[in-house]
Amino acid sequence: INYHRGVILHRFKFKRTVRVMKFSPDGSKFAVSFGKGVQVWNTPGIRREFAPMVLHRKYTGLVGDVTTLDWSSDSTVLIAGGKDCQARVWTVDTVKDYEPWTLIGHKKPLVGVHFEDRQKTLAERHQFFTDDGNTGSTLAGKLVARCYTVSEDGAICTRECRKEIENTDDSGDNKSSLDLLGNDAVDFFSGSSGGNAANKTSAQDTLTDQAHELVKGRWGTTSRHYFSTNSNSQSVVSTSYSSTHSLLVVGFSNGLFGLYELPSMSNIHTLSLSHSTIGTVSINPSAEWLAFGCPKTQQLLIWEWRSETYILKQSGHAYGMRCLAYSPDGIVVATGG
Repeated sequence: INYHRGVILHRFKFKRTVRVMKFSPDGSKFAVSFGKGVQVWNTPGIRREFAPMVLHRKYTGLVGDVTTLDWSSDSTVLIAGGKDCQARVWTVDTVKDYEPWTLIGHKKPLVGVHFEDRQKTLAERHQFFTDDGNTGSTLAGKLVARCYTVSEDGAICTRECRKEIENTDDSGDNKSSLDLLGNDAVDFFSGSSGGNAANKTSAQDTLTDQAHELVKGRWGTTSRHYFSTNSNSQSVVSTSYSSTHSLLVVGFSNGLFGLYELPSMSNIHTLSLSHSTIGTVSINPSAEWLAFGCPKTQQLLIWEWRSETYILKQSGHAYGMRCLAYSPDGIVVATGG
């Protein structure tokens, strides 16, 4: 559907119940899951075509049904989690020497999987990492990517992909420390930054997409946290993550929600909205307004957590609300039931 023009571009029947569907950040593709697999389709254009929707690729490897998925910020990597308590990482396009990774460690089905913004990952790498690429983490090597996996029992795991730094010690190509110091001094007094190795490395990492950086990388779990000590009384039902602001919103089965800052898992805000389950949550682009859908009470609630006030209370779905999403500008909210 083209919302601005108010027209339907194309209709397509998958002939199976669709559990999750999400557009890529660049809008060129969308991923859809039903059963144990994930399919990526090319987004139809505005012009009329004989076959507007073209299947790009199918992704398999999970044992249970897929319950959640997410894209990387540059739309080159896809992650999905399922009822088998596992998550799997694929590259959208075929990349040489890359093998999909399976992330394990949960005891309950996954509710949410979220990629960290790539620009923040690169900034952390260049700002805090030492020469060997490590900041004291249990995993050695250069940080390539980071993601988070959330399960029903309230466990959240921080996953990092790291790559060993390649040593290219050629006597003919390497320069001595005095030569490097002299070049840095010339660049400093001349006002040029061309000899700054950090700037060159940062520019090179920005040009390389995340899919190619994952090649020969190793995934591992760096931390594990729990939202509640008593997982029997409340379980995680829905999650929403703002990669720009590193904020995670979690909705529980007892009507409670929490706002957390990642990766430190600092609890910023917690509130009980009702005694019914929070079936779906969403956070607007500015990360100020939180939208909640309660299927049992058939209500849409929008909460501003900074001022702790309700922005909107609306009901209209006769059989409960199953999903909701913000528009890119954060002005319009679409709901489904």
